[in-house]
Formats: sequence, structure tokens, C-alpha cells
Amino acid sequence: MKRTPAHIIIVSAIFGILIWVSVSMSEQYQIAVSVPFSIDNIPEGKSIRTPVPQALQLKLRGDGWRLASLLAGADMQMHFPLQSLRSGKKAITFSDVAERLANRPGIQLLDMVPDSVFVELDRTGHRKVAVVLDYTVSFREGYGQVGPTTVIPESVTVTGAETLLRTIDSWSTVHGVFDNLKAPIETDLRLASSPIYLVSLSTSTVHLRINVEPFAEKVFSGLPVEIRSVAPNREVILIPPKIEIVTRGGIKQLSNTAPSDFHITVDYRMILADTTGVIEPDIAAPSGIQVVSRRPERLQYVVRRRL
Repeated sequence: MKRTPAHIIIVSAIFGILIWVSVSMSEQYQIAVSVPFSIDNIPEGKSIRTPVPQALQLKLRGDGWRLASLLAGADMQMHFPLQSLRSGKKAITFSDVAERLANRPGIQLLDMVPDSVFVELDRTGHRKVAVVLDYTVSFREGYGQVGPTTVIPESVTVTGAETLLRTIDSWSTVHGVFDNLKAPIETDLRLASSPIYLVSLSTSTVHLRINVEPFAEKVFSGLPVEIRSVAPNREVILIPPKIEIVTRGGIKQLSNTAPSDFHITVDYRMILADTTGVIEPDIAAPSGIQVVSRRPERLQYVVRRRL
């Protein structure tokens, strides 16, 4: 039996695929697309105070070839000059977008989200607000953060409609994830964008620093306990009058920490409210130092009239 040459088989297969693609692409399809959206030619000194999405979510129907050509086009976006909007309460509606698509024969608009975009103007204003960091962090075994996370700049100027700016008290970054840290980290974090309001920021990123050091434990003994808010005619005797604490923190920070940096107190009002005969002291430690344990955990006390 005579074998068919390989090149004839390949050409036949390619021809069959092309026919299948041609038939398939001639059929009707529905697709959902996100189309960049903007309102242009805003008068100087004015800003839009109403929600405006960055993109319109459109559901379209058409044959495969036309839809593919639409998606491949670089002009797949919606720009509406403010002057082109209807007078009165200016709005972009389903029919306005459908009219824009009318110059693309064979493409039908089925749905649009949002179904309308209303445009109201206000005077442009500026407001300086605090930057809020949004991040999670984890450390390698034996390491931890020393001191607070720093961010530069600590605030950002938001520019937009005055009535809108009154509702903005802070501005968040995008969420950052920093895992398994064993050394200090310095990096830039982008500021989050507003999904529905047209505002601008004085900067697009902030610089943050997290100081990371190897962690160790250190014992501080003989720390005196202070009694606060004692009545003038009363005296409180604690048993014992001093405690020992075990702390954890960065090696450098612990080496520079002295017993006097800790403040151990008992509030006399807590003693008056107590019915057990023992009280737990409050411990104020330097920032970044963790108190792991204390000995003893609770103190006995005796309250007597001052002589």
C-alpha cells in the first residue's frame, strides 16, 4: 500500500483547522470586557465630585471575527468630553455608550455596569492626610522587629472636589507582604488608587523601613513596684516589694536597656476592688521590648492605716 507523503498530511490538517476556525469565528458570541473610561476637558479649578469608575464593564454580542478585532484594537476605551454630555444633570447612560459602539457594525451592547454615570462638579481643593500602612510581616525563627515601622512621607496631599475631600481622613497603601525576615528591610510601597473617585495624590509611593534584629532574652531582677493613687491616710505593703521579669527583644536594644527603663506599678483602686488578696502589677516596658514572664505573677498586699 502506497503511503501518503507527510507534507500532504500536514497541509491537509492545517487547511482543515483553518476551515474550522473560519466557521467558528463566524458564529455569534457574547463576551464581557472591562473598558477604560474617562471624562475629559474638565474646566480649570473644577473637579468631579460624583463617583466615576475607572472602567465600564460591558457585555457585548457579535460574530467572532468582529469581537476579536474589537479586543485587539488599541482604541478599546471610552473618553467622554464634558461638553458632549447632555445639558442639565450631566450623565453617561447605556444609550450613550451604545451610540459610541454603533460605528462598529455587528457589535451589539447588551449590558453595562454601572448602567449610568452621573457627573457633578465642585471646586478643586487640596487636603493633607496621614498615610496608613497596610502590610503583614513574619520573621525567621530567632528574629523580630525592633522599634516602630517608619514611613516617609507620613502624609500625602489629596487633590479633588472640596466636598469629597471632607470625607477623607487618611490614605492607605496597597497591601504589602514581607515574609521570613532576618534583616532590616527598606522598600517602596504604592499608595492605593481610588476605584470610583477622581482624585490625585502628591506622590504615588511611600518608603517604609522595618528594623529587624536577632532576638534574645534577658532577665531583670529586683525591680521595685510602685503603688499609685494611695489614699493619704493609708499605707500599702506588697509581698514581695520587688519582682523579676524575663524580656525578649533585639540583641542591640536589650544590651542598651537598663532596669530603670521599666516601670512596674499597682493602682490602689485595683486593690480596693480586689477580693482575692493578691494583685497583678502593670509593667510598662520600652517600645520593642516584650515581657515574656514575671516572677512572681501576683503580689500579696497588706493595707493599713498610716501612722
